[in-house]
Amino acid sequence: MAVSQLRHSKPSAAKPQSKGFRPDIQGLRALAVVAVIADHFLGWPTGGFVGVDVFFVISGFLITALLLREHERTGTISFTGFYLRRAKRIMPAALLVILATVGASYLLLNSTRFNATVWDGVWATLFGANWRFAILGTDYFQLGGAISPLQHYWSLAVEEQFYFVWPWLMLLIYWAINRKGGSAAGHARRIIGMAIILLTVASFVWSVWETNTNASVAYFSTFSRAWELGIGAAVAVYAPLISRIPVAIRHALSVLGLAGITVSIFVVTDTVAFPGPSAAFPVLAAALLIAGGTGVRRSFLWPLTNPVSRYVGDISYSLYLWHFPVTILLLSIYPGDSLEYVGVGVVAMLVLSVLSFHLVENPARHFELPTKSKRGSFGEVPTNRAKLVGLGLLSAVTAVVVVAALMPRESPASAVSIPLANSGGTSIAKVKCFGAASLDPKADCDRDLGSDITPSTRTFADDHGNSYDCFFGKDKPMKSCTYGEGTKRVALVGDSHAAALLPGLTEQAKAQNWQLDTYVGVGCLWSTSTCSAMTDIQTKLLGGRYDAVITTAYRGTGTESKEAQAEAFASQWRPVASNGSKVVVVEDVPNDVAPALECMQRVTFDVTNNNCNITQAAAFRIKDAASMAAALVPNTAVVSTVKYFCVADECPAVIGNVVVYRDGISHITGTYSKTLGPYIAKDISVAAGFTAP
Repeated sequence: MAVSQLRHSKPSAAKPQSKGFRPDIQGLRALAVVAVIADHFLGWPTGGFVGVDVFFVISGFLITALLLREHERTGTISFTGFYLRRAKRIMPAALLVILATVGASYLLLNSTRFNATVWDGVWATLFGANWRFAILGTDYFQLGGAISPLQHYWSLAVEEQFYFVWPWLMLLIYWAINRKGGSAAGHARRIIGMAIILLTVASFVWSVWETNTNASVAYFSTFSRAWELGIGAAVAVYAPLISRIPVAIRHALSVLGLAGITVSIFVVTDTVAFPGPSAAFPVLAAALLIAGGTGVRRSFLWPLTNPVSRYVGDISYSLYLWHFPVTILLLSIYPGDSLEYVGVGVVAMLVLSVLSFHLVENPARHFELPTKSKRGSFGEVPTNRAKLVGLGLLSAVTAVVVVAALMPRESPASAVSIPLANSGGTSIAKVKCFGAASLDPKADCDRDLGSDITPSTRTFADDHGNSYDCFFGKDKPMKSCTYGEGTKRVALVGDSHAAALLPGLTEQAKAQNWQLDTYVGVGCLWSTSTCSAMTDIQTKLLGGRYDAVITTAYRGTGTESKEAQAEAFASQWRPVASNGSKVVVVEDVPNDVAPALECMQRVTFDVTNNNCNITQAAAFRIKDAASMAAALVPNTAVVSTVKYFCVADECPAVIGNVVVYRDGISHITGTYSKTLGPYIAKDISVAAGFTAP
């Protein structure tokens, strides 16, 4: 018996049984997917994302129940049959959506996002999307990046990784029991139940710990999510005991569970720590609903069992797959708050999902491979029209994506030639009103600059110039570079927002008679305890006798009060300022620019109208702690930047036909930094006392 349990049996031996169908669970699928779509697409209700947690419970329950029935019926678990069913169930539709999304991304997204989407698709195909997004969530250089249209594949990856382990563990338990002479199904269930409870508790404890220590990883981690599938598995294991509970009580459990899920959808917000322990409420509510329907011949939960809910439940997988690419990619055409976005989006989701279900997902699920006869010929190949249409559709999308991937892309934006006629900053009006020069009141910039923008919407996200040529990573040793050979010794200290000034400042070093040393790194604000290299930086600043030290910092950094942040800055500056160095604070650039940047990337954007902006009030709503600190330290000056980013109380994404920002957390492009260089360098020299105003 032990040997037979480990032997792969024929797929047909494990054909799923229809008697396990639960209309209430099908309706629960509908509720979960509608909640997720509403949250992602409309931003309401706030807790709609818990629908994913409900799906985890459903999956854990159904898969475990299927495996238990199979073993009780056949005496083994067919892994060939199990994984073939899983592949037919999920892969055709999943691959179709991945390929279609990559193809659409080529047409609608910039090069950086397209390339990222291609890799997202690769990871999604290999069931590793959750770990990719966990890594990106902790990657400093990915912060502020746009959301991937394939990000929702993380939940599918978690489920499939669970399925790679759980069936084998169940079979191992069965095998161990049989070796010891046990064979009772009830005994095996008890052992499996104990195992899943132990694993569920361990995963939940890990989830709580990881959520508190590394929330971005915990959200996507299989280890932090496994307990949710484990809860569903436990309900399946203990179903015989649950079915002995009086029907009235089971009905009450179903109602209580449905109420709990509904409350979670409308009460939970994305500000709570997730998944541990906050996900426990919707997860346990889903478990109650499923448990309450166990052994009940006819569910009375009409909101879940009516024909509409059941059909939405039928197509819930296709709905889940298509909704997120539509949600994200449609933003490249319409504003997210427009009626067109909502109308086109809803229609696109429904049409794509219904077609996908009937032409791809459902035919693939019921597809049977042709069998070989004794004469050596193959049996009749299924000729169902829907199957052929689905296969043709999949082939067509594949061909489109392959052709698109082979087409040449634009050159990196950092290689764009910047038409600065005079790098010394003495003839600003002659710079063709390009970039920051268009805001110069002394320049005549009323003329038409044309319809082209630099860098292009395809390449702007890569336009960082030399910002990171001498940029050290988190917890890495200090690294420094020197630009210019002037008599004025100047240092630049700060994080990536300081580094973003370098394309402009390094071009101006010679003209301003500077010798510019850089001390810029990941999160390395010139403040107390911000990076491991700060002690070495402070030593260099105190020993270098710099004429001026320039600093700036991302205004959105930190959770403490701005007053506390300002004092932390001041504590580091005072010794250097007392040592004779002038501290020059460059006010940080506008914050919360993502809406303007998103608008600029739409295919309908016209630079001649240039209506993609945010209000000045929104751009500077967060106080700049570094500028506040200047009032606390003598020998310090502030350079205002509002006039270089905002016009008439509005801060546009494109200025003088130049894209200003390359991501949602306001890193300026290398191109705009170069056009800003002559102005900001002159302001710094005046603030430092090197030149007259």
